[in-house]
Amino acid sequence: MIIYIIKKIILYWILNLFIKRSKVIQPKTLLLIRLDGIGDYVLFRNYIESIKKKKRFKNFSITLLGNLSWKNLSEELDIKYIDKFLWLDRKKFENNFFYRYKKIKELASVGYEVILSPIYSRNFFIEDTLVNLISAKEKIGNSGNYSNIRKWEKKISDKYYSKLIFAKKKVIFEFYRNKEFFQNFLDYKLNITKPNIHLKNSKTKFNLPKKYVVFFIGGSQNYKKWSIKKFAKVGKFLKKNFKCEPVLCGDSSDLEQVNQFKKIYDGKVFNLVGKASLIDFLKIIKNAFLILSNESSAPHFAVALNVKCVFVLYSGKYLGRFCPYPKKIFKNYIPIYHSYIEKNFQYYKKLSNNYKFNSIRDINDISFEKVEQTLNLVLKKNYNK
Repeated sequence: MIIYIIKKIILYWILNLFIKRSKVIQPKTLLLIRLDGIGDYVLFRNYIESIKKKKRFKNFSITLLGNLSWKNLSEELDIKYIDKFLWLDRKKFENNFFYRYKKIKELASVGYEVILSPIYSRNFFIEDTLVNLISAKEKIGNSGNYSNIRKWEKKISDKYYSKLIFAKKKVIFEFYRNKEFFQNFLDYKLNITKPNIHLKNSKTKFNLPKKYVVFFIGGSQNYKKWSIKKFAKVGKFLKKNFKCEPVLCGDSSDLEQVNQFKKIYDGKVFNLVGKASLIDFLKIIKNAFLILSNESSAPHFAVALNVKCVFVLYSGKYLGRFCPYPKKIFKNYIPIYHSYIEKNFQYYKKLSNNYKFNSIRDINDISFEKVEQTLNLVLKKNYNK
């Protein structure tokens, strides 16, 4: 770990020496930097509009520097408020020196009147480095926490910003964390109550059953993935009791699990793993009877699309920050926790948000029986039509 950090520091200073920052500031321009994951994007994107509503920025040209993983989605949904899109492959930026150098050189060739980096969990070698190396009259960031940054790194990079927006230290649901930032930055109260995605056309190109459940079997890390065999048993239960067909979704890395599902599930499997674009996926979710998902971007999509009911299998990392949804935002978000989390909710909430702590609760300790019981209780009461 020490050698890895030393290599990164050396790389950082090399880039500092050889990158030429633009000496020309383009007037009435704002660079909005947001490079985290797809779920984070869903919890942030509705606040973009508020920038344009501020009198100061009404005639500004807004450039979004975003994560390549949600490129197609943002270019479809945010075109009304973004004048120019720039994209960065975060994994390559972290691991490939030549890609990193090329991107920073490209990005630093333009100067902006304002740089805005709202992310709460800043990264010294990613967001903060870019803020430092791109020229701007004003650089505004989030005072943030220590989830992705060491104390000595933050002490250095805090100085890259001309202004840091205050953030409360307590655990806050991420949608509200974004609201906190933008209200303090814009200095007015925002009437944005929940994540929302409006689709111009919600008709999917896939031939799907009239009544179906979306099983999102993927996850950004293995510890977030519930057993595919248990998913299959849930599929059988829903088919038998609620006449609901399973539609499998995920990315291409989840393809091997599909065959395991088919071996257990007795019936036709609608397999869209690795076949749907993000826009396709939104349409699939939008028309679903319900969604059962590992904690990932999928439940955030479902909430933003107002799906009837969202069940989430939760491993416990950052409890209270990304899960559960506050009832004021979406009352039909039903998390299914490890029993230890349920019994020690407030203690675990504090522990799981400690930046040195990784969840030690195995998501596969959540039994099929517990999921079956939860589904049965909620669906029989509210949705058995």
